[in-house]
Amino acid sequence: MTVESDIEVASDAAIRSFIAIELDDATRRAIAAAIRELRNGPGGDHIRWLRPENLHVTLRFLGDIDPARVPALTAALRAEAAGVSPFALTLGELGAFPSLRRPQVLFFRVGPQQPLAVLASAVERAVVQAGFAAETRPFRPHLTLGRARRGKHVPVTAPVTPPGDSRVVDEIVLFHSQLALSGTDTNSGTGATHTPLDRIALGRPHHP
Repeated sequence: MTVESDIEVASDAAIRSFIAIELDDATRRAIAAAIRELRNGPGGDHIRWLRPENLHVTLRFLGDIDPARVPALTAALRAEAAGVSPFALTLGELGAFPSLRRPQVLFFRVGPQQPLAVLASAVERAVVQAGFAAETRPFRPHLTLGRARRGKHVPVTAPVTPPGDSRVVDEIVLFHSQLALSGTDTNSGTGATHTPLDRIALGRPHHP
């Protein structure tokens, strides 16, 4: 089921897209509380924190794509997702790329590893089947919380406990990411608006 009409509206322009696990409102609120602790702690003002509505677990970033390719992509995703069983996503400890001492990206680790790897592999197969280039980087599951401001790599040392509850992952979402206008910054790691283009159920074949 197509959720939004962005494809029709922007049929002559590339759309910035990615495939991700969407979070429920309760999980977003719990993570937002953790972000507040980190923001108010040592080094927290050197990070551009994501807004709660932009929190998600990326499975595959696509970049700018031709909207005409979306139907073939979603068809491939449905075929692959039908063979992946739903599972419970859990949030783990705080981490950073490249390290917590000089963070460029702060994140919560996510698990369990095996079902996430299975899902990511299925998504990758679908993307390649739809004619996109294969991803050369290894899949490292994480939930981004914020990114360092330009030229700032200061340790963020506030103690924070990740939300302990898990949530069932029973679908993946193809998102259209619309970037904010230049100069717009609300202390967010991204001023983008993420709009669902399609939702693809796990473990259930699609019947038109």
